[in-house]
Amino acid sequence: MLELQRPDTLVERVVGAIRAEIDSGRLAAESRLPTEQQLAEQLNVSRSVVREAVAQLKADGVLIARRGLGSYISQTPSGTVFRFPGSQGRTPDLVQMFEMRLWIETQAAAIAARRRDEHDLARMAGALRTMLDQRSDFAAASAADVAFHRAIAEASKNDYFVAFHDFLGGQLAAARRTAWENSATPSVGGSADALREHQALYQAIADGDRQAAAACAEAHLRASAQRLKLDLPALD
Repeated sequence: MLELQRPDTLVERVVGAIRAEIDSGRLAAESRLPTEQQLAEQLNVSRSVVREAVAQLKADGVLIARRGLGSYISQTPSGTVFRFPGSQGRTPDLVQMFEMRLWIETQAAAIAARRRDEHDLARMAGALRTMLDQRSDFAAASAADVAFHRAIAEASKNDYFVAFHDFLGGQLAAARRTAWENSATPSVGGSADALREHQALYQAIADGDRQAAAACAEAHLRASAQRLKLDLPALD
């Protein structure tokens, strides 16, 4: 029997309940999902809520539609799309997202320092020039910021990390622009601070210094968080 657990949005609750049934094995791969009406009755929600939850699960690759037969659990029931967990309908927690970036991007910078080639360095340098030239244009500077970090991801020579970086970049687009806007405030040192952090990270990678690259990446991420008035926990 399907049961709802903690209250988030109704759609998130239905998605969570269906996923729990799949994870438990009660809804096996390629088995048929209960009908929209059955789910609505079991979970005590409207059919429109069930419909939206099923649509999300289809978009995530958890469910597939078979014409005239209904919805079925896919062969990859864990899904093919990554989503950050929501919290009662709110956007993802920026502190947790930045902490995750600390764990991942410090290591990526260290790996990039070992694996980067001249093409990677040229892309990083080009992004740095744009950040410098367009520092008063927050949208352009933010886009160059994304390009710089993507070049580091590409220098890691790991396609999965690049794909995850692209996903994360979409989640942080607004935050990056806000950070550049805040960096223009004299009380936080102006945009020169952000530029110096990027330049130091670039130089460490160009020098092939793994420890320095990781340290510069951490220092930059912590400073970026401070420009957003976020307090990140220590890594140790």
